[in-house]
Amino acid sequence: MMSNMNTKVWFVTGAGKGIGKAIVNAILKNGDCVIATARNPEEISVPSEYKNRIMTEQLDVSCPDETIYSDVVQKGLERFGQIDFLVNNAGFGGITNFEETSEKMIRDMFEVNVFGLMRVTRAILPIMRRQRNGHIFNIASAAGYSAGPVPYHTSKFAVTGFSTSLAFEVAPFGIRVTNVAPGLFRTNFYDKGRWEIEPDLPINDYDSCRWQTEFVANAQKKEQPGNPDKLAELLIEVAYSENPPLHLAIGEDAPAVIDAYCDKLKSDTDMWREKAVKTGFSTNPS
Repeated sequence: MMSNMNTKVWFVTGAGKGIGKAIVNAILKNGDCVIATARNPEEISVPSEYKNRIMTEQLDVSCPDETIYSDVVQKGLERFGQIDFLVNNAGFGGITNFEETSEKMIRDMFEVNVFGLMRVTRAILPIMRRQRNGHIFNIASAAGYSAGPVPYHTSKFAVTGFSTSLAFEVAPFGIRVTNVAPGLFRTNFYDKGRWEIEPDLPINDYDSCRWQTEFVANAQKKEQPGNPDKLAELLIEVAYSENPPLHLAIGEDAPAVIDAYCDKLKSDTDMWREKAVKTGFSTNPS
């Protein structure tokens, strides 16, 4: 099946659960086609009426072999003829403290959240460049704009930085980038076994300020304010808008998180501005 000129084609990672699943459903309801990938593609359930507009493929974004990514992308291209939107959604969760987290665990997290995202992007960018059109959505997090447990938050800051810089590089080719920063959404992301909370290098000093167990226990009650289906609907709207944002704070709580980060940046800059601007060769000492 080749898509027609009016039908857009999406490539989505982490499509089997949570936000990824909601995005795939919204794409299909919108009448578009989707290449839905997941580590376990059998988790991707599709109503029979949409079978001709979706292909499901296995893709583990923790794998460093770049040929795996190019092979999956090529299959999608052969099926639909184009790729208009990329949603880098697959993610690795964890809220352990930096000093108590091994380098291996940090590397595992970055392998999925950062390098896997980059590998998928690298495989699809040549197609978008040839088309002189495309839109990349990187699902980061409000954690990518706020202080928090170092390994996870730093990986999401890296996604935010990558999105910001990538947008600069690919703009001449008509490719847009949006860094999606969800707050807390009601998914299975916090379920036991999917979210690292136990330190692999325990330090007694941190025992008096451990909040992770309670946080995850509360999160597993599925009382988060965010609705994944509404997030997906907004993503579709942004994709079809004339002026999509580079930064998209999404969820009831996310805008306030980013506002606080921006306010802190401005406060720190203003506090030292007068002296900071006098550090050049052209300024006279006061």
